Amino acid sequence: MPLKSQALQLVTPMNKKRPFTACSFSAPWARVVLFCATLSACGGGGIGLPSVNVSGGVGSGGTGFVEGMVSGFGSVIVDGIEYNDTNALAQTESELGALSITQVKLGQRVLLAQSTSGVASTIQTTPQLRGDITQSLNGNDFQVLGQWVQVSTQNSSAGNATVIEGLTRLSELTQGQTVEVHGTWSFEPSKNAYVLKASRLEKLNAPVSVSILSGMVLQRNGNDLVINQSTSSLRLHAQNPLSNTIQAGNYVRAWVTSKDWPGPTLSALRVTDASPPLASGDSVLMSVPLAANALSNDQLQIQGLNVLVPPDLSAQLANAQGMVQLSVTNRLGVLTATQVQLPSNTPALNAQLIGRVQFKGAIVWHANPSSISVRDNLIFGTNAPGVLDRNCPAQSTQTPIAVDIVAKLGAPGSPLMAISVTCAPNPGADMGKVIQLSGLLQSISMDGLNLGVLINQSLQVMRIMPNTVLPPPPNDLRNLLLNTTPIEVTYEIVNGQNQVRALKPASNP
Repeated sequence: MPLKSQALQLVTPMNKKRPFTACSFSAPWARVVLFCATLSACGGGGIGLPSVNVSGGVGSGGTGFVEGMVSGFGSVIVDGIEYNDTNALAQTESELGALSITQVKLGQRVLLAQSTSGVASTIQTTPQLRGDITQSLNGNDFQVLGQWVQVSTQNSSAGNATVIEGLTRLSELTQGQTVEVHGTWSFEPSKNAYVLKASRLEKLNAPVSVSILSGMVLQRNGNDLVINQSTSSLRLHAQNPLSNTIQAGNYVRAWVTSKDWPGPTLSALRVTDASPPLASGDSVLMSVPLAANALSNDQLQIQGLNVLVPPDLSAQLANAQGMVQLSVTNRLGVLTATQVQLPSNTPALNAQLIGRVQFKGAIVWHANPSSISVRDNLIFGTNAPGVLDRNCPAQSTQTPIAVDIVAKLGAPGSPLMAISVTCAPNPGADMGKVIQLSGLLQSISMDGLNLGVLINQSLQVMRIMPNTVLPPPPNDLRNLLLNTTPIEVTYEIVNGQNQVRALKPASNP
């Protein structure tokens, strides 16, 4: 029988009472006592928050896939195109194949499944490499787990400059550091190897026990694979039988035990085909770097897919170089290009390739702001001449204001610089916007799904959703409540309900 929610009381040192549910904390000055209505409600490592188990892969039964780089947020923007992600599960995959909720970040490569056109059902982040740097940066190149990575220091027709996190400068990319890299594999003739063109590079705070290795299969011998470099002595050995579909030319992702490095054999706990899972009739819109003369006999090899290019599209690709978008459809087992989008005729893609990124949301407004933080992205120069539009308030206000910011992505480590800041013509937050505010957590319901959050002296009820990103211990909800830690909550109003998208300790309490 399900537990019924019980209204308890939160007793403060000033002996003032306010309604509270699930767990009651009595804090007579230096002493804190935790009372729980039931062990199941407040046991172990949490307070009865529902665990989220996601089964299956990305996008079964959907209307199509999108594979590309995250270039902003409104909902989520991939390669300049915005997709509604209100109810989308943002996921990452473990070495066991389990999918867990994660946060989508600028510059990541993602596989997005659509439930209907323009509406995302799942967004799977797909890091290409995660592990130790095995060769320090030299010029723009370094190695992770023996695989070549190239940093882009400026925006070009081949893609945006690399987004970095956890680093202040590229010279910190030294041997032994642990990083996660997103990007696209591209063959580099000068190295006679596939090189990962990095779109996002994040330094991790601690070593990992299981690394991620991906790339193009060059050779297969039973359960052993050679990927990316035929001249390398490194072999990838799958502990379990490999699928017969994984052969030379495929794009794979592997989870390997870090203790095996430096090899020459890396033991893979799991190896999967990393290409979009296209059943007959499914389509994918992909952003891919195209080398000169990549088209051969009306065939194109991209990210592990052999794509047939009809004659009417071949002409468009014949002289194309750099980043392009292709719509690919599985037609009874034949992967066929159905549309080609070049930067020259696709404004959204062209804007991305000149380094333009976009952020939409609703925030507390500070008059004449020199910087604005939206969706965990800090943008500078927001009050520079010609940047603020006339609808933006001249005065500060605690009422959330809907803003749309276009910014320029500079060289790695340089700040995002605003090109334009547009405010809604009417005061207040557009109900369709993602709202970002600071407050204090006041209560948690028995089932862990409803939160009471004090924002601007007003108690707001917030709903935890299956796609909500919550902080881990020691900043989990129980401790945020117990320690009265200021929080930052990102939420969206859907059918009159405040649905939490992300919650974390406030960066500037």
